[in-house]
Amino acid sequence: MIFVPLSFSIHILKLMLIMSLCCGLARAAQAQQEMEVHLLLAFDVSASVNDEEFNLQRSGTASAFRSASVANAIAEAPGGIAVSIIQWSSITQQAMGLDWVYLGSTDDALSYADQIDAMPRHLPGGGTMIHAGLDFAARQLETAPGTARRRVIDLSGNGQADDKEKMLESRDQLLSQGVVINGLAIEEDLDDLTQYFYSFLIGGTGSFVVTASDFDTFHEAMEIKLHREINGPIFGQGPQPDIAIVKALGQKG
Repeated sequence: MIFVPLSFSIHILKLMLIMSLCCGLARAAQAQQEMEVHLLLAFDVSASVNDEEFNLQRSGTASAFRSASVANAIAEAPGGIAVSIIQWSSITQQAMGLDWVYLGSTDDALSYADQIDAMPRHLPGGGTMIHAGLDFAARQLETAPGTARRRVIDLSGNGQADDKEKMLESRDQLLSQGVVINGLAIEEDLDDLTQYFYSFLIGGTGSFVVTASDFDTFHEAMEIKLHREINGPIFGQGPQPDIAIVKALGQKG
């Protein structure tokens, strides 16, 4: 039988306590560090979005987080990012899809993609009350963890607002608080939703619209949008517009 001196055991215990304390301090420092962005994704689940189309939104977003461009952007973002997903439709029909999660590495991005794949649809349908979605998103932004240099709402939709004036009021209120609003226009009805989002929805420094020709191309548009949102506004040497329309195969502005 081997006997371990009491003094040696105490020494080992002290080392374990010190290591545990250091790990705790590292996690606390990470939590307190200012993040690059608080990013809230707002999914359209109105009556015009059937279950198959919702699945394409969900799987397309998961695919975007698994892409090298988005996962690497997350890993390289100073302080990491925090992301949340809501689902919106009518005035009284909004729901949390996924609560706030901190992402700071490619592994975090891949793990979050799995969570998105498992996210159920919480609302069966309803109107296209974009202002209600924006108001709900604004309340969720207030619950984001820590602090971030930017706050961004990323709204996806396949139709115009049922109440345009209220949408404008909600948008202007958010912009006055420094929140950036971007849009992903799903152009399945050929009603120039991209231009509508450009004119009446998006706003803030570096805001933009990405166009998906239909739900089948949603994943490509979402990858473009997430990469740009995580990296932040892109400013060239010359003057640039505050807002832009970004196509799946290029960009304007």
